[in-house]
Amino acid sequence: MTHIDRVVFINPMRGSMPNYFTDAEFEVTRMAEQGTPQQVVEYMTVIHEYWAPFNYPNFCVELGRTDPYVGAEFNDDGVELDEPPYGAITFVEDDPIVGVEVIGSACVPPGFVQIFAEPVAWKFPRTGIKMKVDNLWGEHLRWELIEAGLNEGWRTAGLSSAHFSLPQSKKVTIMTGSQHDIADLDIKNMRHDAHYCTRIIRVTVQKPLI
Repeated sequence: MTHIDRVVFINPMRGSMPNYFTDAEFEVTRMAEQGTPQQVVEYMTVIHEYWAPFNYPNFCVELGRTDPYVGAEFNDDGVELDEPPYGAITFVEDDPIVGVEVIGSACVPPGFVQIFAEPVAWKFPRTGIKMKVDNLWGEHLRWELIEAGLNEGWRTAGLSSAHFSLPQSKKVTIMTGSQHDIADLDIKNMRHDAHYCTRIIRVTVQKPLI
């Protein structure tokens, strides 16, 4: 699998005091003071759909720690990443990324999905592109529960999705997880089960109007 460095969400051109902000980061105040006319941005979108295990040339999957083993793995339901910041999925696109949707299920609901993005243009002086969706319902049942007679008809078994709308970005890193609620089995195994299993990632990219 191709290695892709994770997102850098601090402006690489950032200065130090007193010249902390870059010239581009004064865009809003400068345009307001000068009364600069603006034009609406119009474009069409195309959705790229990717499925686990994400063996694509523009994707890099880092499961995270495997020693000591904490449960990060590729399995039948998708990709379970180690808890942040150890596990991550990073991808790039040739066109600007303006939306990301993550579909999956938690080991111990509620789950969460967090994303980081590198903008096409660094114009956000105090807000790196970091977003998080919490409280995601739905779990894939632990195997011991299936052996005990439960199945996907169980009340909390199911999928969830997290939707993100982004400013134009060139790279995205995804991190996921779920509750650190410990059961007797976790104590016996000496590992937690606080993962989120990612099955599908849909990426919306910006294309010029035809």
